Amino acid sequence: MIRVLVVDDHAVVRRGISSLLAAADGLECVGAVGDGDTALELVEQLDPDVLLLDLSMPGRDGVTVIRVLRERGHRTPVLVLTSFGEPDLVVPALVAGADGYLLKYQDGESILDAVRCIAAGGAPVDPMVTAAVLADLRDRGQGDLLTDREKEVLELVRQGLPNKVIARRLRISEATVKTHVTRILQRIGATDRTQAALWAERRLRPNEPPHRTTG
Repeated sequence: MIRVLVVDDHAVVRRGISSLLAAADGLECVGAVGDGDTALELVEQLDPDVLLLDLSMPGRDGVTVIRVLRERGHRTPVLVLTSFGEPDLVVPALVAGADGYLLKYQDGESILDAVRCIAAGGAPVDPMVTAAVLADLRDRGQGDLLTDREKEVLELVRQGLPNKVIARRLRISEATVKTHVTRILQRIGATDRTQAALWAERRLRPNEPPHRTTG
């Protein structure tokens, strides 16, 4: 029997997953809680075989829960089950010590299969998450290929400025700007200035982390 502790701040989700586990062969829900602090207490008390963990919660979030568990020496397999597949959440969770990462759009059988997989020592990761992380790593690598001057040009392209204005801003010729833009498009795999601007918005701007209220 695989004993599972469910942690999610939404009661409806907790009840749904608990019912799903109760109806499955070889699986048992030993607890269902809505915050990270209680989750840490119950891991100590119940020693579950799998921790099924949301990321966005009141108090300690999922990444912090994973980090604290690992710092305390707990090797309980952790399967993240969340709505968020952005690399800026996936990577910290995996680095903290998560063993798998699943998105909530998955059907019930896929969730059960992932629980069984992780209990057996596997590392299930949602295909959409894998694709997003690989794309992020690829984009970061492409960004590193840009020179400082090309990044300056790209930032001004992002602002919607034409080559003539960019040339004046950077005190270079318009022909040089055009050359820079051509090289930038080639290196980041963009087909036009709009795509390049969107790429710059995601990769070059120092953005604040997005506000998340559920997951």
